Amino acid sequence: PAGRRGARMASIAEIGAPGVTSVFCRMNRTDLTALTDLAETGRLTVRVGATYPLERAADAQRALAAGGTRGKVVVEIR
Repeated sequence: PAGRRGARMASIAEIGAPGVTSVFCRMNRTDLTALTDLAETGRLTVRVGATYPLERAADAQRALAAGGTRGKVVVEIR
């Protein structure tokens, strides 16, 4: 599950781009719970541009490579 010891998150946002703020931390269950609370109460906004099931991960990669995506591209693992 997300937030477990050793879990990883990747972002392709350009570091230092205008309007991009990067925060790097070691994620743990407490931090993930706090971030979830912020998102659910509207105090943290995550822009999701597209969502793909795991079976379409290649399509997600192609969309990223083509450029022009706005927001995060999410690959759902269920």
